[in-house]
Amino acid sequence: MVQVIIDWITSLGWAQQPELDYALLEGTYIMEEPDRAVFITPTGGPGYLSEEGAVDGWSFQARVRGTTDDPNGVLQAATLLDIMILKAPFPSSVDGVAIQNAYRAASPPTPLPVDPRDLRREYTCSYIIVTGV
Repeated sequence: MVQVIIDWITSLGWAQQPELDYALLEGTYIMEEPDRAVFITPTGGPGYLSEEGAVDGWSFQARVRGTTDDPNGVLQAATLLDIMILKAPFPSSVDGVAIQNAYRAASPPTPLPVDPRDLRREYTCSYIIVTGV
């Protein structure tokens, strides 16, 4: 599931140049490095959205982390990711999975508390994508 979401976001035009952009990573474990990263973590979603199970709702959290010296950059990255996901062309197909729609499960990207040990800023947002026929 996570790789499909990462591949989908990449197909939307999310840049992946090491050291310059925010890397898309699987987020069940939040690594210390790189500083600029987007951790994609599956969350409990609505599940099947039709009686026959042909349409499924996958939910995920996008946690965007930036450097200590660029607090505005991480907000811009989280906002750009939010726009890309919500304005994506539908339907689409990635890795053999049909994606019919995407929407936010709650508010726009929201700041997480700053860890006083490293002062990196992070924003989080939750999404649901509708997959299937």
